[in-house]
Amino acid sequence: MFPRSSMRFNLATCAALVALLPSALSFSGRVCRIMPLGASITYGVGSSDWNGYRAKLYLALQKDGNTVNMVGNNPSVNGTFKTDPDTEGWPGYIIDQVADKMRQSMPKNRPNIATILVGTNDMTGNIDVANAPKRLGKLIDDLLAFPPLTLVIVSSLPPNRNPDFDKRIKAYNAALPAVVQQRANAGRSVMYADCGGLVAVGDLNSDGTHPKDAAYGRIAQCFYDAIVAAEKKGWIWPVQGPAP
Repeated sequence: MFPRSSMRFNLATCAALVALLPSALSFSGRVCRIMPLGASITYGVGSSDWNGYRAKLYLALQKDGNTVNMVGNNPSVNGTFKTDPDTEGWPGYIIDQVADKMRQSMPKNRPNIATILVGTNDMTGNIDVANAPKRLGKLIDDLLAFPPLTLVIVSSLPPNRNPDFDKRIKAYNAALPAVVQQRANAGRSVMYADCGGLVAVGDLNSDGTHPKDAAYGRIAQCFYDAIVAAEKKGWIWPVQGPAP
């Protein structure tokens, strides 16, 4: 039988190892050129620092020992994260408009990772809701058609305080796993991340649409976890060309 002091030491040691586990499961030494792609939530509207999830995701990957570069043609001018404010988040845009911006951005920015959270404006504006998953699928396909091998992570949408908007968001979110799986079955590096599911209605700002800081932090963690999982599949591809 072990002495009580030894047992305390072992329990403390186990606790310390568990605390270190997330870092042990992550990866280092990669170049992560990330295009945050979407609308106002991607841009960071509603966060007190205007960084949304982007800065937290950047810092988490950098802390692991990776070279991180956010890319996009619409940098957050109000954001406090001046190290890398680049984003392809366009407030007020629907899926098709974001897709147009993506097609303009890809030849210049050449990401090897794209984090996609888009469709809120389609749902709140009741714009071609029935075809929204199909339109998102076209955006993904068009992104993958560009020369860089790109990991695409597709997030669900956060809820909305307006019940009519939220009903449409729930239906859209329910369709996303199949949109992603269809591309994954075709051998493409596309993953689904239920980041919106980590946000509750109580986590939203007074506008009923945009998350508060803590919820943005959970979205960042969700994208981080998805990137770590994708790396284990061998889906973090070498970047193409110099940094933009």
